[in-house]
Amino acid sequence: MRRQIDQLDGVRALAVLAVMGFHDLKVPAGYLGVDVFFVLSGMLITSILLAERDRRGSNDLRGFYGRRLRRLYPALAALLILCSPFGAELSQNGTWNEWWDSVFVSATYVANLAILVDGTQFLGALGPLWSVAVEMQFYLLWPPVLVWLLARRVPHRTLTIGVAVVTLVCLSLFWLLPTGPDPGLAVAPTYFRPDSRFGELLAGCLLALLLHGRSGPLPRHVDLAVSAGALAGLAAIVLAAWQVLPAYGTVVPMPIVAIGTALVLARLVTSDGALLSRLLRLPPLPFVGRISYPMYLWQYPILMLTVSAGLTGGEQQWWFWGGTLAAGVISTYAIERRFWKPRSARRPPASADAAGQPLDARDRAAA
Repeated sequence: MRRQIDQLDGVRALAVLAVMGFHDLKVPAGYLGVDVFFVLSGMLITSILLAERDRRGSNDLRGFYGRRLRRLYPALAALLILCSPFGAELSQNGTWNEWWDSVFVSATYVANLAILVDGTQFLGALGPLWSVAVEMQFYLLWPPVLVWLLARRVPHRTLTIGVAVVTLVCLSLFWLLPTGPDPGLAVAPTYFRPDSRFGELLAGCLLALLLHGRSGPLPRHVDLAVSAGALAGLAAIVLAAWQVLPAYGTVVPMPIVAIGTALVLARLVTSDGALLSRLLRLPPLPFVGRISYPMYLWQYPILMLTVSAGLTGGEQQWWFWGGTLAAGVISTYAIERRFWKPRSARRPPASADAAGQPLDARDRAAA
C-alpha cells in the first residue's frame, strides 16, 4: 500500500534532516541518521529480493543491479560534474589534486576504503559519500549470497538464524575493536569499516526475513509485542543519542541505534494505523523522504559553498537548507525520474511484492 511507503519515506526524511542538523547546527547525535538509512535500506533490498523469488521462482540479479545503478548513479554523476568547477574550494585542503582523488574514489564507490587506507578524512565536500560506498559494497555481496542460498532451498528458519548470528558479530565490532578516535580520522576506524557497517544493513535484512510471508493483521499478542518493541526501540535510540554518545564516544551507540531502528521499522511495516505510522505520513515528511537521497548528496557541498562565500547566521542557514531542498527536488525530477520512467512504464502494473507494494515504489525507496 502507498501508505506504508509514505511512512517509510517519513523515516528517511527524519534521517536526512538529522544528518543536515549535525553538519550545520552541530546537533551531536545527528550523524546517527546514517545508521537509520542503513537499516532501512537493508530491509527494503531484502524484501525486494524475497518478493521477486516468491513471484517468479527465481531472481534476476542483472535486473536488480540495473535498477540500483539507474536509481543511484545518475544523481551521483550529476553531483560530481556540477561540483567540479568549484573543486578547489570543495576539497579538504584547497587543492585540485585532492579534489580529483575525491571524485575518483566517490565515483567508484570506494570512498570509505580510501579514507581507511589514507588515514585521514580527505574527501572534503564529498565526505558523506563514504556511506553511499558502504551501501554499494553491501549490494555487491548480499544479493548474490541471498539468491544463492534461496536457490539451494536453505530452510527459512536456518537462513534467518544465520543472518542473526552474522548481524550480531558485525555489530559487535563497534564495541570489540578500539572505540576511541584515530588521530587522523577524528573517529574510530570502525566508523568507516564495511564489516562493522554491514551489521546495520544486515539488521534490516534480518527484519525482512522475520516478516517475510506474513499476510493479514498480526495476532493480537504478536501485535502487542511488536508495539512494545517499537517503544523499546525508540527509547533505545534516545538513550544512545543523549546518554551513551556523550559517555562512551561516537561509535558505541551505533549497534543500539541499529537494533532500535529495526524494532521501530517492524511496527511501521505491520501497522498502517499505529500512531507512529500516522505521524510519519504527515506532510511534508513523505515528500522530503522521496528526495532524501539527492539531498544527502548535495547537503555538504552546499554547506561548504555557503561558508566559503562568507555567509553567516540566518542567511547561511537559509541558503543551506533551502538550497539542499531545491537540489533534492531538481535532482529527483530532472535526473532520477528520467532514468526510472521508461522502466516503470514497461513494467506490468500487477508487479507487486508480498506486502502488496508495487516493486517499482519499494525499489525506489531503497536508496
